[in-house]
Amino acid sequence: LSLLQKRMHKVLVKYLEQRSLDSQAELDRCQALSQQTTQKIKTAQEKLSERISLLSALLESIDDLTASVTLERTGKPVHILLE
Repeated sequence: LSLLQKRMHKVLVKYLEQRSLDSQAELDRCQALSQQTTQKIKTAQEKLSERISLLSALLESIDDLTASVTLERTGKPVHILLE
């Protein structure tokens, strides 16, 4: 009985060691994936910020153009509707 217990103990220890290695490998994989995802989010945020800046500049230039257009005859401002 004692010999059987020793064998079972050895097998159990090996199993738990392997399980620990597998778990660590999975954790490493998840951490790497998390870092990749974080980088993708950062890149997307930067691109979105650039595009928002461009749109803002475009809207400001349109607003400036609308404000500066006047009719020569009356001198009244003309509002341009862009669709």
